Amino acid sequence: MTAAQLTPADAPAAARTLAAAFAGYPLLRAVAPHNSPAVEAFCGMLVRYTAALGTAFATADGAAVACWLPPDHPTLTARGLLRAGVLPLAWHLGPAGGVRLLRLDRQFDRARRSHVPGPHWYLLLLGVAPHARRQGLARAAVGPGLAAADRAGLPCYLETQDAANVPAYERLGFALVGRRRVAGGLGSWEMRRAAGHDG
Repeated sequence: MTAAQLTPADAPAAARTLAAAFAGYPLLRAVAPHNSPAVEAFCGMLVRYTAALGTAFATADGAAVACWLPPDHPTLTARGLLRAGVLPLAWHLGPAGGVRLLRLDRQFDRARRSHVPGPHWYLLLLGVAPHARRQGLARAAVGPGLAAADRAGLPCYLETQDAANVPAYERLGFALVGRRRVAGGLGSWEMRRAAGHDG
């Protein structure tokens, strides 16, 4: 199965897929405990943001979604976040959740810059609907981003807050390059994939 590029109009369906995939995920539990609308708003915002860049992809059945930041857009910008829906997300998170998310984002950004200081592809989100796991859909969803990075001779990077995800990312060619505790005691596993890796 292959993946197709998403448009902002595809965001609601993709956000639902990601929200189901990330139900109970440690990062989102930390910033939005017991708040499923916040989880869907967070996922939808990142889908809209990356879809506007042309770097959000989903399998044909919509069961797997990948959102990337490309090397020419290395960080989330305030203007892009406003267009993508950060204000509704902030409302769902509330002041405390918003502050926690901003603090975590700064820590993740510092770690990423230490591991990949030059141009790279950043995998922001990868999620597979619970009913469709272990069918190779994650590989299909990330395929366009990995292929673009390989064509450009660039590495890829991600972080995960669930140790159980590490082996799955290793099968995609990522290697663990760091592990740390971030705000609130949350664990974070930092992974890098070299250009051209056959993973």
